[in-house]
Amino acid sequence: MNLNFHKSFWEAPCNSEKALNELVKRSSDDNYKGTELFLPFFEFDAELTLKIHAKFDLNIITGIATEGDNVQAHLNSMNAQVARAIEFSPVLINSHTGRDIFSLDDNLRLFENALELEHKHKVMIAHETHRFRPTFSTFDTEKILKALPELKLNLDISHWMVVHESDLSDQMSRLESIFAHVHHIHARVGFEEGPQVTDPQDKIWASHLENHVNLWQKVIDLAKSRVQKNFTITPEFGPFPYAHVQPNSQQPLTDVWTANNFMQQHLKTMLI
Repeated sequence: MNLNFHKSFWEAPCNSEKALNELVKRSSDDNYKGTELFLPFFEFDAELTLKIHAKFDLNIITGIATEGDNVQAHLNSMNAQVARAIEFSPVLINSHTGRDIFSLDDNLRLFENALELEHKHKVMIAHETHRFRPTFSTFDTEKILKALPELKLNLDISHWMVVHESDLSDQMSRLESIFAHVHHIHARVGFEEGPQVTDPQDKIWASHLENHVNLWQKVIDLAKSRVQKNFTITPEFGPFPYAHVQPNSQQPLTDVWTANNFMQQHLKTMLI
């Protein structure tokens, strides 16, 4: 199975066509196979973006985030954002879907709508495990998957480390049942008190890095068992307030792009 790494522009300002060209080129130079573009923060049109990516032979993952004060607003938001997302010919759409404060039934309406859009547009929609969303915990994610077993996930397990204040070793059976639904990974290392360690290369976090890699390997093994040919991973260390900074100067303690490049190289070595 091919592991295809994508570069998020989360930590890199992309506010001009020149910047977009430079970021796509830099991603190619750093051996990524594509980018991941979070569309609520991305202002360029699909035609220009596809042209620049084609120049460097890179694929695109698009990210969306449903929003609004009620379920109907989130439905409308999803429909509009997916319509824009497919203009970028993405290999998949990563979706921040629903709210943790909605009922299970209301959130299931959103996930069911996403499955209909998947079928309509013939594109995979992976729903991110994330705080603020209904997938914020392993328990709630399990309930969603029992109701809709065909649903696909993007695993950002760093959030669950915080929510459960745990390395998750005490709930492996539940995790492995969830992992069978994972089709994309956001590779950020979290810890019991936060979603992002200071620097994944620092030895102080070695056990956390190893734990994450072992969990991701279980995901890859399950993807292989379903004879999946390609699997996408986006290293996703982010800027402040995810990144730790000096309290007075606000300077990051770690270069985030470098941290993400380290994750790409480390996972290419460790994941089999």
